Amino acid sequence: MSKMKQLDEIAQGVADVTLEIMKDSVDWQLADYEADGDEYYAIHALVIQRAIDKMYKEVNIGGPAGISNDENVLDADHASL
Repeated sequence: MSKMKQLDEIAQGVADVTLEIMKDSVDWQLADYEADGDEYYAIHALVIQRAIDKMYKEVNIGGPAGISNDENVLDADHASL
């Protein structure tokens, strides 16, 4: 198995667990927000999407030096991955 495929599998596992934690967290944080049914689910999805957008921007703007945002490019410090 290629190293990139291994990293993809690890990333998928992290994404699966993180999304479940995010869903529970959003439920908890929206507990006092007055909405139900379709409106609640739309708000829930919006909060998750905004949180993911913020996390993406944080990683891509303020992430560790030397980490490439392009999955096909590894810099010299990370070439052994």
